[in-house]
Amino acid sequence: MQNLKRNFYALVWHGFWLALAQTFAERNTILPALILSVGGTQTTLGILTSVVIGVPFLAQLIFAGYLNKKKYKKKYLLLGILLRVSAFAGLSFTVFFYDKVSANFVLAIIFILMLIFSVSGAFAGVSYTDIVGKSMDTPTRKKFLVTRQFLSGVGLLISALTARQLLKMFDYPQNYQVLFGIAAILLFIASFGFMAIKEKPSEIKENQSTIWEVLKSVPDILRKDNNFRTFIIIVNLTGFALTIIPFYIALGKSVFQIAEKQIGNLLLVQIVGMILSNLFWSKYVHTKGYKNVLKVFIMFQFSLPLVFLLVAYNLPFIYYNALFFLVGLSISAQKISIEGILYEITTETNRALYSGVYGALSITISLFPLFSGILMTSIGFTPIFIAVSLIASVAFLYLRKLQLEV
Repeated sequence: MQNLKRNFYALVWHGFWLALAQTFAERNTILPALILSVGGTQTTLGILTSVVIGVPFLAQLIFAGYLNKKKYKKKYLLLGILLRVSAFAGLSFTVFFYDKVSANFVLAIIFILMLIFSVSGAFAGVSYTDIVGKSMDTPTRKKFLVTRQFLSGVGLLISALTARQLLKMFDYPQNYQVLFGIAAILLFIASFGFMAIKEKPSEIKENQSTIWEVLKSVPDILRKDNNFRTFIIIVNLTGFALTIIPFYIALGKSVFQIAEKQIGNLLLVQIVGMILSNLFWSKYVHTKGYKNVLKVFIMFQFSLPLVFLLVAYNLPFIYYNALFFLVGLSISAQKISIEGILYEITTETNRALYSGVYGALSITISLFPLFSGILMTSIGFTPIFIAVSLIASVAFLYLRKLQLEV
């Protein structure tokens, strides 16, 4: 019981400081704005989104087979987060020399650093999922996910207000240098939570020892586990809409010529949406369960691309700005439902392996940003936004097949 409480607060500590760090390098607002400001295009933004969002999912499968046979994963978790700290610090250092080198060189360094960030995140992600899963029982885990989400929201609000002011105080590119430097410091502080965890050994059964053997096991896992297969299908169907969130910034820049100082406002509105929705999810998930939260998330994925198009081309910017409140609600619902369901449908003996398979099979989240950026450059935002909305609607059909106890 003592270790349960210790681990609970240690993981909440990490979640709070991680939220602070993530805001200063937010992948849906700050990072896309930096790329576009440096001279990147929608294609560039699509490639970077695939690196930041997709690479961790693909890399998880590589590490899953290796980590699944490790009784203790804490040291791998710490290694992953410290590599991410180094990536943020390197990004801040790179922006410092922006005016001394070519824009293409800066973009190349950003991509390399974010690749390191993404791969190390996959290494940490598999370990994190396993540690959280085995450190808490189901009721405590529900309490943890909601508590972490709420405190993370508070941290996000504090850092969003701070980031907004920093974007106003400093001129480009110094503003990004400061933001990513702070992100590195806060992420390092977040790692103290992992250091405090008392990890119990995982139960180890006969498992795959090579990447190839892990890959060969995937079809068998999907064939035998209908629930996991349905979950993967839902993740992929909603993944299309999830990965175009950074392109809401690109659409806004295209239609409204959003200035650098307005990015902070969009981020703040998004964070407020996340915080307020957490107050709702805390009660909703306990009474209705993860499946109904997932249902709300699917509704957002279906409707948001269409709403952004309608508002962008028909209403003033103030309404477009307000839509990021709904983005915050959507992100909050996604984090609680997807992560919670993954814990519920896995066991201590297969959680690390299933996490890797889940990441590797999240194909749309991994690859679609790469193609969507190219397509939007050639055919525009409207066809892509409509297509991803229709695809997300199909997830409702599979939601009925998903079986959860609560």
